[in-house]
Amino acid sequence: MLQDQPKNSVLSRIKSHISAGLTSRYLQVYLAILAVLFTLPSLKVGLVLDDYWHAVYMKKLPGVIPIQDSTLDMFRFIDGDPQRIAEVIDYGFLPWWTYEKIKGAFWRPLTCMTHWLDYQLWPDTPALMHAQNIFWFAALIIAITFYYRRMMGLIWLAGLAALLYTFDDAHGMPVGFIANRNAIIATFWGILTLISHDHWRRKGWSKGAIISPILLAISLLSAEAGIGTFAYLLAYAIFMERTGWQKRLVTLVPYVIVIVIWRIVWTQLGYGMEGIGIYVDPLDQPFVFLFSVVTKVPVYLLGQLALPPVDLLLILNSNKYLFIIYPLVILLFIFLFPLLRKDRLARFWAAGMLLATIPICAAMSSDRMLFFVGIGAMALLARFLVFVFEKPFVISQHVSIRISYKILAVLFIFIHLVIAPFGLMLRSAYPLGPPEYINQFFVRTPLDDSINQQDLILVNPPVPLICCYSPAIWVLQNQPIPRHFRMLSIGWYPVTLHRVDDRTITIRPKRGFLVGMAHADALMRDKNHPMTVGQKIHLTGMTVEVTELTSDQRPAEAIFRFDVPLEDKSLRWLYWHNGQFVPFTLPAIGQTIVLTTITND
Repeated sequence: MLQDQPKNSVLSRIKSHISAGLTSRYLQVYLAILAVLFTLPSLKVGLVLDDYWHAVYMKKLPGVIPIQDSTLDMFRFIDGDPQRIAEVIDYGFLPWWTYEKIKGAFWRPLTCMTHWLDYQLWPDTPALMHAQNIFWFAALIIAITFYYRRMMGLIWLAGLAALLYTFDDAHGMPVGFIANRNAIIATFWGILTLISHDHWRRKGWSKGAIISPILLAISLLSAEAGIGTFAYLLAYAIFMERTGWQKRLVTLVPYVIVIVIWRIVWTQLGYGMEGIGIYVDPLDQPFVFLFSVVTKVPVYLLGQLALPPVDLLLILNSNKYLFIIYPLVILLFIFLFPLLRKDRLARFWAAGMLLATIPICAAMSSDRMLFFVGIGAMALLARFLVFVFEKPFVISQHVSIRISYKILAVLFIFIHLVIAPFGLMLRSAYPLGPPEYINQFFVRTPLDDSINQQDLILVNPPVPLICCYSPAIWVLQNQPIPRHFRMLSIGWYPVTLHRVDDRTITIRPKRGFLVGMAHADALMRDKNHPMTVGQKIHLTGMTVEVTELTSDQRPAEAIFRFDVPLEDKSLRWLYWHNGQFVPFTLPAIGQTIVLTTITND
């Protein structure tokens, strides 16, 4: 016993210091500083993907076909106008298989204003643009800390939840990706909505009935993700209100009105998604959306509460692993059930988390969608850890069950307080992964001035979606740009090319077109607008004809007829080989060759 006293004394002091830190009146400041420190590496990221096109349009640089009409409408990526889309496809900003009425337009005017400010004050300094992302992230951490303390009290449990949220590595990509700032801003205003709503309902603050819906509108005008706020408003009405059910529902009416008006205006102004394979409009495609919910919710929950990250599951095609993912998620909730049964606040956090996963199922699965889901998830995890380690802890008389709870709690600590902080740092520094990996998908081949009079033809770009940003990079770097830009196939898998005659080739990717890395190339055309055998796409100097379809109605083979011989000097051919685009030697007439790229599968 005497030997145990020093050990117990040390543990007590450690616990006392942790408790003091997590209950400090300055905790929100400390956590905001931590958020800044762990995301500082993002200052060196520079521009990535959408940032390139945003820079071109915000700077109003010549040499590209305008897609957006206003610098304050920078998230209207493609507007559904067939004439404009035809021009974009004809130049080659989008590949030939793009749906002719494709639309990807998002109404985010308040976020656009923050980007407009960037290009007014420091247009050529991406580091300062990233600094604004970090600023918003720090503000978000201050807000979430205040919210947790408001809901739980000034106790170390609230501080632990805030710490877990701060270190959540799912936040790394949006902080490190300038164009993804909208997610941070929408969550910030969403949390302010929740704080205001709680003050209204618990303290009788009558102004909250007006201010809270206004804050929700601001969140929605920052990004569509702001709809996640309503998940917690609904959960609050169910689990936190003490009045009758009719009065509980009445408290939601102002928010429903705001959402309905926002959606009507959003639609009337021409915003929305059409023909994009990785986005679903819940109102236009309710059954497709329901299927998306069934297949994506467990993926999001597992990625948020444990491992692996959602982005990794996306690459692995998570639908193939649902038979593993579903049981794991069910098992997690079995462990959580005793806590949920006894703790009303835990039920609130769990309900908010679950409800917040539903709207994000309309988009491509990614960890960057988890900002609102994480609000409830981190509070629930913190409560679970306290539930397990605080005495008395009596779940069962069976020692094995009590040990299994403690093992799970230790795993949660390791994932969220050891791995996650490093993950946050790495993912903010490399939002799309290592630059060496991503850069290989752009056209980095030096182009001389003669390219201005040539069509640049890429035979087998592995990821056309990424390659589409190459023209924007050329413009920003003041490099010569091609007369036209052509992407013939998808080279993630082997591509078979056959030379028919002096002006004609056929191409057959091993798995067909519209499939590539994580199916990202399906972004250009969804399954509701399939191509047909014999369909022709007429472009300047080239005609594409679909000659065969796969079993799931994607083009399996296409024939390409050029107006000039393939060896004509007006055509410059490149193909992807060993991590870069290099000059391509055309096969002889009648010859067939196979080009391999990422995988031979």
